[in-house]
Amino acid sequence: MYLKALEIQGFKSFPEKTRLTFEKDITAIVGPNGSGKSNIADAILWVMGEQRSKTLRGAKMEDVVFGGTEKRSPLGFAQVSLIIDNSGRIFDSDSSEIMLTRRYYRSGESEYFINRESVRLKDIHSLLMDTGLGRDGYSIIGQGRIAEIISTKSTDRREVFEEAAGISRFRYRKEEAERKLEKTEENLLRVNDKIEELELQVGPLQRQAEVARRYLCLRDELKVVEISVWMATLDKLREQAAGVKEEYEQASRSLDAAKSGLEALYASSGSISERMHQKDTESEQARERLRLAEAAAAERDSAAAVLRANVQSSTESKERLLRDIAEQESRAAEIRSSIREAEGRLAEIGEELAALAEQSQQNGNVVDGCRLKLKNREDMVVQLNEKANSLAVELRSVDGRIRMLSDMEKDYEGYSRAVKTVMREAERGNLRGVHGPVANLLRADEECALAIETALGAAAQNIVIDSQNSGRYAIEMLKRMDAGRATFLPLDTIRGTVMKDAPENDPGFVGVAYDLVTYDAQYEQIVANLLGRTVVAESLTDAVRMSKNSRNSLRIVTLDGQMIHAGGSMTGGSSVSKSGILSRANELEKLRRQRGKLEESEKKCADELERARSHQAAVRYQLDMALEDQADLRSRTASFEAEKRTTEASVQQFRLLLDGLTGDSDARQRAVDAADRQIVDFQERLAEKEREREADRETIRVIRDEIDAIAKSRLELEGKRTKAEKEAQSLNAEILDLERLTARIEQKKLAADMEEKQILDRLWDNYELSHTTAEALRQPVESFSKANRRIGELRREIGELGTPNLGAIEEYERVSTRYRFLSEQRDDVEKAKRELLDVIREITGEMESVFLEQFRAINDAFRETFLTLFGGGKAELVLEDESKALDCGIEIRVQPPGKALSTLSLLSGGEMAFVAIALYFAILKVRPTPFCVMDEIEAALDEANVARFAEYMRRMAGKTQFLIITHRRGTMEEADMLYGVTMQEKGVSTVLELDLDSARKSIEE
Repeated sequence: MYLKALEIQGFKSFPEKTRLTFEKDITAIVGPNGSGKSNIADAILWVMGEQRSKTLRGAKMEDVVFGGTEKRSPLGFAQVSLIIDNSGRIFDSDSSEIMLTRRYYRSGESEYFINRESVRLKDIHSLLMDTGLGRDGYSIIGQGRIAEIISTKSTDRREVFEEAAGISRFRYRKEEAERKLEKTEENLLRVNDKIEELELQVGPLQRQAEVARRYLCLRDELKVVEISVWMATLDKLREQAAGVKEEYEQASRSLDAAKSGLEALYASSGSISERMHQKDTESEQARERLRLAEAAAAERDSAAAVLRANVQSSTESKERLLRDIAEQESRAAEIRSSIREAEGRLAEIGEELAALAEQSQQNGNVVDGCRLKLKNREDMVVQLNEKANSLAVELRSVDGRIRMLSDMEKDYEGYSRAVKTVMREAERGNLRGVHGPVANLLRADEECALAIETALGAAAQNIVIDSQNSGRYAIEMLKRMDAGRATFLPLDTIRGTVMKDAPENDPGFVGVAYDLVTYDAQYEQIVANLLGRTVVAESLTDAVRMSKNSRNSLRIVTLDGQMIHAGGSMTGGSSVSKSGILSRANELEKLRRQRGKLEESEKKCADELERARSHQAAVRYQLDMALEDQADLRSRTASFEAEKRTTEASVQQFRLLLDGLTGDSDARQRAVDAADRQIVDFQERLAEKEREREADRETIRVIRDEIDAIAKSRLELEGKRTKAEKEAQSLNAEILDLERLTARIEQKKLAADMEEKQILDRLWDNYELSHTTAEALRQPVESFSKANRRIGELRREIGELGTPNLGAIEEYERVSTRYRFLSEQRDDVEKAKRELLDVIREITGEMESVFLEQFRAINDAFRETFLTLFGGGKAELVLEDESKALDCGIEIRVQPPGKALSTLSLLSGGEMAFVAIALYFAILKVRPTPFCVMDEIEAALDEANVARFAEYMRRMAGKTQFLIITHRRGTMEEADMLYGVTMQEKGVSTVLELDLDSARKSIEE
């Protein structure tokens, strides 16, 4: 079953969470009018993305939320979940089950989920596209859809046929390409506008750039000529400056000599003054020494008195210090005991810390080892995950190919319509004695498959039957159903022979085709008849040689599918390998073997992944334990270190205190000794002071004699200084004359320097060039007059150019570069436009091809379903304009039994409904949907047609699961499961469940 369950909560008349499970082929939902049974179909349509509130029988989307009753309050949201089995991969998803969920809040917000993961509405539509499901699909058929299909507007039917033809995805791609084309055309329009704008700028900018370049050329020439003239002028100035410099230097030397003589006189006069000053200083110093000697004598008298008092004070201090020393010795003994205890504890803490450090190092090694092992395990898990994903992808690919080939075998893909019809009727039990097509009853090696298919040719589709009577019944059935022609091979009549004179010794001989196939023994004569006279050769060259050797009597087929017929005619050409029915069977068998190996590899990889994850978890646990131990060791180490610091601080404090006490005791002892020494010292100094007092009296007499000698020497020095000052005045007059001459020469030199500086300033101001840089640019100047004329000509030409736009050169380059770039962009956009047009044409062609192919298939199926449901008559679908297959309307032409060909508008209401049902059944045969919801579509039928409808629905229930909302007894009788919908509480739907199979068994028992 595809549709597994439906969960509804808060949707319309279902306020409480309601779950409906669908485990049978046909489930019927019954109930009185107004009970809310059609709300179930609306819920399925709504969860698949329907956005039109009118289609959901409401005025606005808010109407889908339970609006409340007299006893119940309104709800704030509605939610519906649809669970679909995807084990057959009907959807493009790896999940074996798809759960679609839609939630709508009364505030207007919507949410969509696929397998409980939030998605967009676009993702829902993409998932359901081309499956027949969804808002535009044909999986939900109500009376409105019946009216749509039988509408007189032939264009109203297109959506259903496009979905049935499987081109919805193509149309979506085409519309997306057309949107891109529209955007590309807009881009092209904008680019063209910009190009036109730039074209208006390029011409003027080009002319301005040419003027600017001419200006730059003239300016550069003017620069070189001016620089050359200035540099030549500068050379002349420097030659003149050399003579002035020599004259200035000679005057400067004379002036320096005069100044040197004057400075010598000044120095002599200064020396005399200095010596006079020195004598004054010596006299003052002598007077000061005299004053000090007199003061010292008085001071020594006072010091003697102080020393006598100090002797008495030192004696008293000594006695007091001896008492303090005795008290401190007792206190120091107690402190030494405390220090010994603290040092013992420090030794214990040191041992504990050493042990913890060793444990921490060992634990660190364990942590590093665990991390390395964990990294290896994680890398292994990642590699195994990638390998498992790769195997899963490959397995899904093989499964998809197996499923496709199995479906092709099941649907007899590649066989004619007649063969398909016979085999389907045989499977339904309408024909007996049918064994199957020849191609289904043979097997050949992959190497020989193409040769055997070629040898069989059209006979591969011949149908093997028990007897000619079985063939007669089958042929009559084909005629009755207008299903085409087929060839039948009765087992009781067909006989064959196998050639005896095969060219076995020929180098290119592979074997007789009869011997190269395997089959059931009962088909021996059939195989001999078809393949007993055919030789298989390796190549066409070998086949030609065999044919000539046998005088063209052999029927020979090569391994690559070329054939030489008996008589010499040849058939051959290119052949698509592995496309035939036998090749398909071989490929299917090969894929199944490959799938077995992939499953084994996937299981082995899963086991290895599980073991790797287990090892990874174990290593992670070891790492966590080691990290916990490491944290504990760090905590204990921190505790001991804190205690160690505290104890060391205590020891330090004790030692400082002890040192203080010891120091105080020693200091007091030293003070006692010092007091003894002071007493002796004071007594000695007192005697010394008495002796010094006598020496001071002698010093005072000597100083007074020295003062008298200094005064006499100063008078002699003052006479010498007066003579030196008169000589200096005469030399000053000579220096003034020399300074005036030097000033005049220096003025000439400054004028030359100023002119040179002006030239250098012009170089820098005009061209920002230094003398060295300008020297590199200068050129020889033959004539100053010619050079100055050329400068004037250049200035006039530059003036005639006006004010050039120097930025035009760069602007022109920028605009022209932009112009070329946009031109290239325009070419690229036009290329993209052409490519999009090619894509649209390609998609349109593919859509038209697929649509026409599927339309013809639906038309064939419609004829068959109409014939079956109506018990005769004719029906067909017609495109109004086949040349416009994707846009034209679709007409439905029917002829019920016993009536003339008629349009739908001339049929009765019941007949029109039955035609629409026949068409929907035809679509479901060609493009079956996973499930189909029918909402009272058989309401207009009579009892007989209801029975036919139900019987035909039962035939199709093998490929499509049906959910029927109905009032009709015949439909209910055909259902496997019955859900009843009632309103025990007004406005609130309640669901009752009845399993009809279980009920039948209970009744029979």
